[in-house]
Amino acid sequence: MLTLMKTKICHALMGVGFSVFASTVLALESPSSEERFKKIEDQLTTLRDENQQLRQQLGVESKSPAAFARAAGKEQRFAVGGYLQSQVEFGSAPDNRFAGINDRFLIRRARLNVAGRFVEQFDFKLEGDFGNNSIAGKTGYSAQLTDGFINWNRYDFANIKFGQFKTPFGYEQLLADTKTLTAERSLVNDRLTLSRQIGLGVSGNFFTNRLGYSVGMFNGNNINNGANDDDHFQYVGRLTGVPIQTRWAGQDVKLSLGFNGYYSKDTSVSGLSSADQRFDSTATAGVNDLFAGRRAGWGVDTQFKWGRFDMLAEILGAHFDPVSGNNTVATTDDSFDALGFSVLGGFYVCPKVQAIVRYETLNMNRNLSGNSTEEWTFGVNYYIKGDDIKLQFNYLFGSPLGGLDNQGRFIARAQIIF
Repeated sequence: MLTLMKTKICHALMGVGFSVFASTVLALESPSSEERFKKIEDQLTTLRDENQQLRQQLGVESKSPAAFARAAGKEQRFAVGGYLQSQVEFGSAPDNRFAGINDRFLIRRARLNVAGRFVEQFDFKLEGDFGNNSIAGKTGYSAQLTDGFINWNRYDFANIKFGQFKTPFGYEQLLADTKTLTAERSLVNDRLTLSRQIGLGVSGNFFTNRLGYSVGMFNGNNINNGANDDDHFQYVGRLTGVPIQTRWAGQDVKLSLGFNGYYSKDTSVSGLSSADQRFDSTATAGVNDLFAGRRAGWGVDTQFKWGRFDMLAEILGAHFDPVSGNNTVATTDDSFDALGFSVLGGFYVCPKVQAIVRYETLNMNRNLSGNSTEEWTFGVNYYIKGDDIKLQFNYLFGSPLGGLDNQGRFIARAQIIF
């Protein structure tokens, strides 16, 4: 009896199992199931193709594996980048920076940099340039240091920076080379600012960047110079503010102001002489193009933005008190002042095209008559992908000192940031 019952239970279970199996097979064979399986198969094929393309782009399928930059230290963040600026120029010399320069192609800048940040509130940057890095003509390119500094960023109101970096004097000078609205900075900026120096700086901001400052002391002997000509330092400071930041007539409105100054006592500084202003540190015969004495500078700038319109204005002044006079048109032992200003207006004709007009004037020695240079710049910026891929077309029109009047020069530049 027990055996018969077991047999019946066994048969019943087998029947149930067969029924489940049969219904599953029927369900799988139904048209809707086939469609679902086909859809899944198509999706898997698509994913496989996309994965194959991605592997090829990353170089995984190539004979040589893809290379990846890795930090050798223990940085929290590490980045490698740079930019390239290639340009062509032709025409005459609208100011003395272009004196003796023919029509040419050149690599204006070719920068490579590495930057990193540590969790201990330190960051750093090291950047070199492999291009011309100057308006002046160069017969051979060589690597040169632009930025190299360590920065302690624990407090927003007091970052401490040590190394070689831009001095906080002059708005246009402090603009990144990739963000200037003209291919070349103004003559006023190039002659009266201090560029990069080696030293120590402290900077900070308050009230959500509405107020900022930057001060520093430097050797004062110009870029890539580890020597100091005497035991004195160059002192530089800048104060910035944003008194207006709002919206008006449906457009963003912003007004910024900047004030800066510097003081330096020198014994033998090179790089200050130019075609229209030569210095001599000794009273002996000949000109050695070295400055000795005291110099001080000041500047005021403003930036106004309203929708598609931009306006930038800057005035810079400097006082020179050389110990052995200066050598311009005539030798004189008197101290003298230099003064210049520039005004630039920009308007976005469309989101990618910006028209630019700039006027500037500079007098490097106000003791002399007829010593001013006036210059106009007309330009168009084409932002293919913002500043990352940008084309600039400029026409400079001016009358250099000691040269012909009404000289023009065309500059076209292509820029890529990577």
